[in-house]
Amino acid sequence: MTSCAKLLLAVALAAAFFCHDGVAHGAGPVPADMVLVAAGEFLMGSSAEEIQALKKEFGKRDLYKDYSFDAETPKRKVKLRAYYIDVTEVTNKQYLAFVSATKYPAPFYWTGGNYPAGRGDSPVLYVSKKDAEAYAAWMHKRLPTEEEWEKAARGTDGRVFPWGSKFEPDKAATADSSLELVLSGVKGGFSAITVSEAPGDISPYGVHDMAGNVREWTCTLSSDKKNLAIVKGASWVDLNITARAAYRELVPVDSKSHIVGFRCVKDVE
Repeated sequence: MTSCAKLLLAVALAAAFFCHDGVAHGAGPVPADMVLVAAGEFLMGSSAEEIQALKKEFGKRDLYKDYSFDAETPKRKVKLRAYYIDVTEVTNKQYLAFVSATKYPAPFYWTGGNYPAGRGDSPVLYVSKKDAEAYAAWMHKRLPTEEEWEKAARGTDGRVFPWGSKFEPDKAATADSSLELVLSGVKGGFSAITVSEAPGDISPYGVHDMAGNVREWTCTLSSDKKNLAIVKGASWVDLNITARAAYRELVPVDSKSHIVGFRCVKDVE
């Protein structure tokens, strides 16, 4: 084979192995119940104009008067490597498999080591960041960074919510939603609805429940207080300000709540 032919063959093999954004197709199939978030830039955070409008609407409310609106600024381009992310929040059923296999302590609201009847497909609740990390490690995954979570929620075009830039109350399970949407969660006693039940809470990558249902742990810690981690997304008790992909809240890493769950990511090999 001539040198020219060898060069052409090498180029052809490289083209077959990589997709247009540089993600290797040869990395294998997408893991079950996950989707690929391709490598590249996305718009993260909020602009000064968006923050001013939020302060005007929510800044004087008791729930948000201490919120660091300016921490979301500036709206900037962030470049990430490719990764996989869970399509849904980790469910009680999935967490039970982990508890059963490892003898890890079950959430306190479970009885006899099992979740409440009929709640297998609802997000697991009352898990600390350490609990979430233990599950992720067992699954050979990890918690997402704040940046990875936000890109998976909003895509690359700077949209505010997973579906676009205008809040639509019937799309996600938040305090602004219709009673019908959150009723199954309220009846369940711990308030999170079945994952993927919200009809429009789907990101550009096909990821469900990133605007509502429960807030979610990330692995990103506060820059000055290492006992605080960032949680993202809104829960069924939160208003739409929290449902924005740019929203970020600092929570003690050892806290456990009825409105905080998690999902996992996995590196593309």
